[in-house]
Amino acid sequence: MAIGDIIVGLDIGVSKVSCVIGQVNKFSEIEVIGYGLSNNSGIKRGQILDYERVGQSIRDAVNSAEQISELSVNSAYVNIKGMNVRIEKVVMESEVEKPDDGMTVNDIYNLYTKIQISTRLERDEQIIDILPSAYVVNGRIYKEEPVGAFCKTFQMEVEVVIAKGDYIVGIQKALKYADLKIDGLILETLATSNIILMPEEKQNGVLLVDIGGGHTDISVYKKDKLEFYTTLPVGGDHITNDIALTFNISTDEAERLKRQYNLALVSMITNNHEIKLSSKAVGQSDIVKCSEIVQVIEARIKEIYQLIRRMLQEKGMITAINTIVLTGQGISNIVGAEELAKKVIKINQVRVCSPKLINVIKPQHTTVYGMVRYISGLGLSKHVNSDVQIVTEPNFKDKVFEGFQNFKEKIFSMKKKRKKSKV
Repeated sequence: MAIGDIIVGLDIGVSKVSCVIGQVNKFSEIEVIGYGLSNNSGIKRGQILDYERVGQSIRDAVNSAEQISELSVNSAYVNIKGMNVRIEKVVMESEVEKPDDGMTVNDIYNLYTKIQISTRLERDEQIIDILPSAYVVNGRIYKEEPVGAFCKTFQMEVEVVIAKGDYIVGIQKALKYADLKIDGLILETLATSNIILMPEEKQNGVLLVDIGGGHTDISVYKKDKLEFYTTLPVGGDHITNDIALTFNISTDEAERLKRQYNLALVSMITNNHEIKLSSKAVGQSDIVKCSEIVQVIEARIKEIYQLIRRMLQEKGMITAINTIVLTGQGISNIVGAEELAKKVIKINQVRVCSPKLINVIKPQHTTVYGMVRYISGLGLSKHVNSDVQIVTEPNFKDKVFEGFQNFKEKIFSMKKKRKKSKV
């Protein structure tokens, strides 16, 4: 990463596509120079169903970011969720090419190549990332790349991120419709955890639950390592659908009621008043108690938490967790979500991190901003720059000349018309 490097990130979600263009400033921090947002409806259950529609959504978001940044974007990094990946832990040793000169970036790069070659892949799988968790040099453990260290051999502990080939092909097809190349696929949890989790939480053991509209991402970090990651195909939109189906009302009204009576526990209701439903079918009762709405919300959130606890127990990870962090627009506005998590998952330390608390950028761009920040810190041995070009506006002299040419053409056209009319 160098000053001036430009990174383009794309968060392709079920209902929206978000784009952020970030540039590394002189303080080695990411400065947002462009952003865009568009609606998306071509994805269902983590699979792209309409490549052209998703491609158009990507292009719309990128166009907005291009206008703000005055750049032309040719490539971007894209997020990927847990349902389409698996993670394999690998420890490998390698020799240093010139021990007397110290370890170089090339030595680390060579070991990455060896790991790629030796990792066993199932049919159609591809390695999309290698996440180093530790470097061992002369018996000493380093977290950062130990470039310059004097040694004959060194060891690297990594998590190899492997994605389904058909999903990668789908992303490439959608990006082709948007006239973009893919720089790389980034695990969404790495982006989110990069800006939401505290260093001590990742060290001591933390469960990150990111509830979006259509999915819930589940990640476990321990000793700064990503120990477990998966995605459940259920999210905040399912709460809305539950309310709509239970009371036979429109999705729009159900979403409004969810936001208005945003409680995760019926026991938190202080005034159980009646509600008049506006989109109820003729002949059916249009009066319900607010506790009935909250009951539906509580049931769905409780189900999500139960699925998470069962999954963690099966993986033997429940004892590794000291803290739960809840985030995502599907949960962050629901009061009592942390109390319900304590009761169901049975971990006492729970906090909610709303995207609104991250005041660097709008909540809709939180994930993709985290992606860009994560990419900027990948280390010396990885290329991170996206392919962009500066859009050059015509200078004043060119604009005057162009205007004069247009004026001449108009005068010539008028004279031609007059001659025809005289004839």
